Order: sequence, then structure tokens, then C-alpha cells
Amino acid sequence: MAEPLSDTWIAALDDAAAGHAGLREAAATMNLVLEYLTSGGPTWHVVFDHGSVRVIAGPADHPDLRFTTDPATARALAAGTLDPLRAVIDGDLTLSGDPRLLVEHRAVFDGLGDVFAVVREP
Repeated sequence: MAEPLSDTWIAALDDAAAGHAGLREAAATMNLVLEYLTSGGPTWHVVFDHGSVRVIAGPADHPDLRFTTDPATARALAAGTLDPLRAVIDGDLTLSGDPRLLVEHRAVFDGLGDVFAVVREP
């Protein structure tokens, strides 16, 4: 298992996302970029491009949604010990962009949660 938030972990997310048939199917008709920014830590982004799903280290040029948090919250989210909605409600995770995209593409976000789960399994 890769250290959460490391380059190896981001690469493992990419492998899991690219190989997740359900996630690719859910993203078949969409073009969306999500960026995850960890203060004092890594930034990575997820690109959904008409059935292709990639997780890429570094910032996105033009993300549709950006999630920003601190390293402790990012690790808890990555470990699955903190619900993202709870983190937003508590102010530990902020969202920039159009939040309606979260509802519109719920199946994709559910699939992305599966990808994170696969990466944290021993």
C-alpha cells in the first residue's frame, strides 16, 4: 500500500481509475476536471474525458471543481475515516466551482470513491 498523498499513491490512484470499468462507463459522456489541493502538500487532479479517467499529479489548468484541505483532513479522507460531506460541513474541506456538478455526476463520484477504497486496501 502506498503512503497516502505521495507520488506513488497518486500513481496508484491513476492505475485504479484508468482500470475501473464502472467509472469509465459513468464518465462516458462527460468532460470534467476535479482538482485536489492539500495546503503544504500535494496537488493532483482527476480528468474525466468521455470515458477516459486519469489521475495526474500537479495542478489542473482549468478545474471545474477544486477541493482544498489540510494534510490531516486529506489523509483522513484518503483513509476513508472521514466522510467528505462531514468535512465540508465542518469547514475542513472547501469546494470551489459549481457544486451542482456533484449532484449531476453522482455516479462518477461514487465510482471515484471506489477507486480511493481500492488504493487503501492492503
